[in-house]
Amino acid sequence: MDAYRHVLAAVEAQETDGPRVLHHAWDIARRFEAQLSVVHVVEYIPIDPAGDALLATPLDLTQERREQAEARLKQWCTDAKIVTAHTWVTVGSTTQEIIRAREAVEADLIVIGHRSRRGLAALFSSTDDGVLHHAHCDVLAMHLD
Repeated sequence: MDAYRHVLAAVEAQETDGPRVLHHAWDIARRFEAQLSVVHVVEYIPIDPAGDALLATPLDLTQERREQAEARLKQWCTDAKIVTAHTWVTVGSTTQEIIRAREAVEADLIVIGHRSRRGLAALFSSTDDGVLHHAHCDVLAMHLD
């Protein structure tokens, strides 16, 4: 197996699984003496003050969510003494932004969390499936269930 040179951890900053994915990616990067980059994507979801999604006059909470995610990622890395080449939070389509981040840093491995889908959720595409099918590198889908 070829050595990985750059690992990209695609983490969800709002969930308890984010640190697990980050630590696993860091462990792989250290074993291969590779660089580690971390990305979190904030999807744009307009909310009105009453809490309903997609109304005519939405309140954009994207910047606030972005700042919270940046702080959380920084804290996780500091607490675990994780050194990253790049850490950023971007806004957009999760799959597309992870692929864009992979291309930007020329990562040869993406580490992403995966949860089994059941019921109606199994009918819809998920981020990990999209990354797996569109990334031009290895993808490690870390089982989180």
